[in-house]
Amino acid sequence: MKICLKLGAASLLAAALIGCTAPNSLSTQTAADGTYSVKTVSNNPKLVTQIAVDRISMGYAGDLKKASIAIKDRWFVSRNFEYKIVWVDANGFEVNPEGSRWKPIQLTGREIKTVQSIAPNPSAVDVVVYLRKD
Repeated sequence: MKICLKLGAASLLAAALIGCTAPNSLSTQTAADGTYSVKTVSNNPKLVTQIAVDRISMGYAGDLKKASIAIKDRWFVSRNFEYKIVWVDANGFEVNPEGSRWKPIQLTGREIKTVQSIAPNPSAVDVVVYLRKD
């Protein structure tokens, strides 16, 4: 019985630690008429209070989709963190998984920086933006 309690406590602690380091994500969902909606998934409540995606704009560069993402520091202190932009096709499958990498970014208090990404090929229609603490 004591072993079961210890294992249960260890698994809860592991889940809590994973939740603290897990990235937050924001994704777009494009409809058939070309409009898109934005969805945010948060696994790190502290990071959500510190950093946010202020706005996202989608457009085209030739026949490839282009995303412009404004990332905002919500507090009055400088922050170092990382972001990654992943392009997905209409079925939600990642396009060019080797091409998406974590990139460092630094924001001073209440600053907004814009990052951009162009789809790797025409099948990429939506983006997933991941944010994590450096």
